[in-house]
Amino acid sequence: MKDQLALLFSAALLLASAAMAEDTQRARSSGEIFKSLDTDGDGKVSKQEAAANESFAKHFDALDGNSDGYVTRRELSRNTMPKPTPGPSN
Repeated sequence: MKDQLALLFSAALLLASAAMAEDTQRARSSGEIFKSLDTDGDGKVSKQEAAANESFAKHFDALDGNSDGYVTRRELSRNTMPKPTPGPSN
């Protein structure tokens, strides 16, 4: 029984570690894309700058949370972070 619990715990840790690594990679990837698109270095990406990346440009309006014509790092991270999955209800 103890061996089964230890194995189950190890598997859970492994899955959690893999998920965290994936989230870190996703954040790094979106950060690199943002940096490459922010050509004037003002900390935000305009529609004109976004046009250099087809996927970013396609989702620009959805990423621009306050509809000011720019996507900031904060808006990008809010819209690209994985949504939490609901846990079991008690």
